[in-house]
This record gives sequence, structure tokens and C-alpha cells, in this order.
Amino acid sequence: MSLDYMENLNAEQKLAVTTTDGPVLVLSGAGTGKTRVLTSRVAHILYNGLARPWEILALTFTNKAANEMRFRVAEYEEISHLCHDLWMGTFHSMCLRILRSNYEAANLRRDFLIYGEDDQKAVLKRVITNLGLDTKEFNPSDWVDTISNIKDKGNTDFEKMNLSANAKKILNAYDEELNRSGAIDFGDIILNVLKLFEKNADVLHKYQNQFKYILVDEFQDTNAAQMQFLKLLTKDKECPNICCVGDDDQSIYSWRGAEIRNILEFEKTYPGAKIIRLEINYRSCANILGAANSVIKNNMGRLGKDLRAMPGVGNGEPVYVFGVPSDWAEARFITDIILKNANNNFSDFAVLIRAGSLSRTFEEEFASRGVPYKLVGATKFYDRMEIRDAIAYIRLLVYSFDNISFERIISKPRRGFGDGAISKLRETGKPLMESLRTVKLSSKQKSSADEFLSAFDFDWQNMSPKEATQQLLEKSGYLKMWRESKDADAEERLEHIRELINGVIAKYDTLPEFLEHAALMMTDDNDNEIDDKNVVSIMTIHAAKGLEFNTVFLPAWEEGIFPNEKKGDSDIEEERRLAYVAITRARKRVIITYALVRTVFGQRLYQNKSRFIDEIDKRFVNNDYTNAERQDYSASPKPQQKKSESIVGKMVNHEQMGSGVVIAENEKTLTVAFKKCGIKNVMREFVNFV
Repeated sequence: MSLDYMENLNAEQKLAVTTTDGPVLVLSGAGTGKTRVLTSRVAHILYNGLARPWEILALTFTNKAANEMRFRVAEYEEISHLCHDLWMGTFHSMCLRILRSNYEAANLRRDFLIYGEDDQKAVLKRVITNLGLDTKEFNPSDWVDTISNIKDKGNTDFEKMNLSANAKKILNAYDEELNRSGAIDFGDIILNVLKLFEKNADVLHKYQNQFKYILVDEFQDTNAAQMQFLKLLTKDKECPNICCVGDDDQSIYSWRGAEIRNILEFEKTYPGAKIIRLEINYRSCANILGAANSVIKNNMGRLGKDLRAMPGVGNGEPVYVFGVPSDWAEARFITDIILKNANNNFSDFAVLIRAGSLSRTFEEEFASRGVPYKLVGATKFYDRMEIRDAIAYIRLLVYSFDNISFERIISKPRRGFGDGAISKLRETGKPLMESLRTVKLSSKQKSSADEFLSAFDFDWQNMSPKEATQQLLEKSGYLKMWRESKDADAEERLEHIRELINGVIAKYDTLPEFLEHAALMMTDDNDNEIDDKNVVSIMTIHAAKGLEFNTVFLPAWEEGIFPNEKKGDSDIEEERRLAYVAITRARKRVIITYALVRTVFGQRLYQNKSRFIDEIDKRFVNNDYTNAERQDYSASPKPQQKKSESIVGKMVNHEQMGSGVVIAENEKTLTVAFKKCGIKNVMREFVNFV
């Protein structure tokens, strides 16, 4: 594609692209084309020779966003050859690149490991136990979050923090254990760069001089450590060329460290900064935007802007608000609308919920009535047990000193190594893999140990990563373990491993390159990945950020649920921003519902509609969804009447997949919504009717 990066940009966007001197804050409302602005800005800098590619640092929050930006820049033929030299990626991937290049100055070993959450939990369990503390009182899982929150604050000295004596002991012992293991955790990636810059002025000056232009995506989501990183890179520069793109009205991640004050105080941080507002929305009709604007204007902590529809789009449908008697009536009402209007285009619809626990009624109603759906973000690929096991095998192959991976996989499959045997190996003070070769063991354990060690004794460096992984998992017995497993999901787990080997690892030149990618992905925020299948998406509003659908259902807009009852008055503005995000996911239609009675954790509660409903300007609201089939939703759900020859709706049992409901049939097969493993096609002869 020929270079025309200014084509089809509106006046606001052109100003954001061409204002390259000094600090710039681009307030980019929902659906206003921020990715187009960022990529066009990079193209503008390169095309006009304002900087060489390695002098541009473009920071994102997900690998997906970084890849999309790089792809779009590469579409411009005249500069596509320059894209490989751009410093473009997530905060963590760019900081990791800095650490790899300066590992000695950062006091790290050259081949340092990156521990994910499972590894952290294992270290913390051992540390807490060794300190003589109770793991029930000091839960390792909770401490993973605690440590992450502390490190996200960017404080490099735990002793100066207002922490309890036990907290300081755990933190120090935990970091010492990581250091002994040649590892850092995800929070350490940015924190160690801050330490590196603070203690090595020459290294800091090198990167300050290198990066002539800094661009930041989703600036409203930055935490304290990330902001410190940006401040250090722009420190002592009279007029730094930093451009941050974000939306204070979409700051919804304070619970994971994001600080909205970073965007609200941008002008204070960078005096003389230019503020450019992108307010033309390319997604939604005017009524949807009017509703969103009327809600968010009630927030005091915002810089202020008003979304407006693209010329010619028109007002569109109003925002529908509908009260129903109960949560089950709500699920039936929404299902009725989908079935009447889908025309087999189920992917046009999304159900966005405030909390994951609200999905159950929709899952059951959709399954019983044949509406295909996907629960987005339920289990991410890199969070699956079998994927993490396979990665642990690979890590131990590449880094034989990795004790955490050793402990994870030594008993997968079982080899007779319990806690006692592991303690015996640990007593040597050497890496466990090395100890396994030298410590005296029982004859049975020795045989198992030799078999385990032999799986790693091959010249993997002269093999392709795909071949090496396949051989490792075969020789170790891990693949055999799942082939012989009686678990209903064993075949599915094998499919995931095959996808890892053939679809992911095969793309890399070396196993260490893959492991670095995997370490970043295991903590990357990619919950909003959706398969391109014809299904209704059910997801939390948080997971929906950045996505869009023709029709969006917003159920359970009730006080105590949305806004959440656990949120105090100081947090109500973030809840309101969440409402703004939810409404602006829709292109054509928003349907908000609330129930008069809802069952919450087994209790039937009488509900009041959310205050956010009353905040929507009545000009944009219709309380009667006339396109829905009007029914009496006050009655309890009744079984659907089926033709005598049909078995759709009947309960069945499958020996491996358990119980489920038939949602479609043909001559030889049935489509069944199983409780445990979702919608599957099975042969009729392999199920029993209940």
C-alpha cells in the first residue's frame, strides 16, 4: 500500500499526528480511532526523517496491540523496511529488552529466568514455611498479588515502606530466593530497570539520548512504576517529545495498579503540554453516545470531552431499559431477543456483566435453548495446566538450574518423588536437577530418576524447537500420561499441547526465544481475545474494553451489583467509568435490564435499579423494547414443548463428558451442551438418556 498516512484522518486526528514537538496528551474517546492516530504518527515521524526507527519508543499494554501497530505501520510501503528496528512493544517487553542488554549492570545472570504466578506461589510457599509462618494466615496466592501491587508502586526499597515486620521478612526472603534461583518475577522487570537507571547514570543517559520520540498507548492504565520509567527517560529534557494517548473516562483498572492521576496530572508533570481531544466516534449512533456522555459527565475527576457521532450516522435506536421480575426472567428475555433477531448471526450479540458470577443464568438458558455462546476469558491458553506443564519441561531442558520447573514436573507423570525425596535433594544446596544425578536413592527411585534424566539428555540445540519439544514430552512420558488418562478432558488437553507445539513453538528459531515470549504471555492482559466463531459472547465489562458489537446487553444494572456494593463513595467514579465503557461497546443497540428479585449466593434479594440508569438523559431512552416478543416474564421458566419425535431439550449422560442437554440433532449425531466441557458433537450410541 502506498504511503498516505494522512488519508481519511479528521482534523482532530491530523493535529494529533503532526504535533510532534514537545509533550502531547491525546484524549481519545471510545471509538475515536486512537490506533490509527498512533500508527500514523509513527509513519509521520519516519517519513519526514524526524527520527530513525530505533529512536522511537512506542509502548502498549498488550502484545496484541503492539503487533497490530507494527502491522499497520508496515503496510506503508515506503517505510515498511524500517519497522524491524522500531522499539515497539509492551512496557514489560521493552524493559526486558533493556535488562537483557544490561544484565551485568542490573546484577542479573545472563540467562535469568522470568517466574510466572505458579512459580511465585511455589517460592512463597517454601519461603513462608521456612520463616515459621502459617500458610493459611499468609496465603501464598494472596502474597503474589500483594508483591505485585508493591512492585507496581515503583518503590525499590522495601525497608522504607510502611509494612509489617512479617511482610518485610517475606518480601526480603522471597527476593533472596529468586536471586539464588537466577530468576525475577514479572513485577521485577520494570522495577529492575528503575534500579538500573538510578544506579547507572551512563545507562540512563544512553536511553535518554536514544529515544527522541516516546509514544504511549492506553496511558490511563499506567501504574506508578511505568510512570516513573517514563519520567526517568524524559528527565532533564526541557521539552521532551512524549505523546501519550488515553481516555480518562475509560480508566477502569485501579484494582491492578492503574493510577488515573497519571493522565489527570499530565500538564503538571509536563508543563506546557498540548491537549488534543478526539471526540468523533466511528462506532456508535448518536443516541448511544448521548447516553454515555450523560452518565460520565457526573464524574468530577475528568478532563472533559463529549463524544459525537460521525456525520451522516444519525440518531439510531434509543437505549432500551427494561425491568424484569427476576434474574431468570432476565435471562429468558435476553434469549428471546437473540433468537428472534439473530438470523444465525450470533456473533453480533454480547452480554456484558459486572462480575463473572452473573454468567450462570445466561449459560444455562442459552444451553437449554440452543443459543451458541462463548464465555470469554474463562481460562486463557497460557493459564491451562497442561500448557504450563509443557513450558516447565522446556524451561528445565534449557535452564537445568530451574528448581521451580523441576518441582512442578518431577511427578508428572508420577515417579515416586514426594516431599521427603525433594527435601533430600534440596539438602545438597545444588540445583535439584544436578542433585538428582548424584544423591543416593532407593533402587526404585534411582530407576525413575534415570528415566527422567534420560528424557533431557539429547542435543536439543541442534534440533528445531518444535522437534525438541515433541521429543522431550514423548521421552518424559508426559504425552503418554494424557493419552492413557481417564479424564474426560484428556483429549482436549492433548489438543492444547499440539497447538502449543505446532501453532506456537514452531514459529520460533530457538527455545529460549519461545520461553521469553511465553513468560510475557503468561502475564499479558489478553482476556479480550475472541475466536472468530458464530457465538454470543458473555464476558465481564472489564474484558470487553476495546471490543465492539452490534447489540450489547447490559444485565443486572442494580444497586449493590452495579455499582458494586463493595465500592465506597471514593470508587463510585470508576464504577461510572465502567458504565461508560459498557455502553460504548455497542454499534447499533444497547439493552439495559434490571431485576426486581435476584438470587445472590443462594439468597433471594429485592433489588433497586442502578443509579446509572437514572443518570441517562431521558431523551436517549426507551423503556419498551417493541422488537422483543412480549411475554409474561413473571412466571417461572417452563419446559419447552417439543414435537414427539424430537429429543432436543432432553438430558443425557456421556461416560466421559458427564451430563448435558441435547440442543440439536441429526440422523447419526447429537449436539450436546455438557455442564463440564461445553458444547460438543457426539454419536447417538455413546449417550444414555436420563
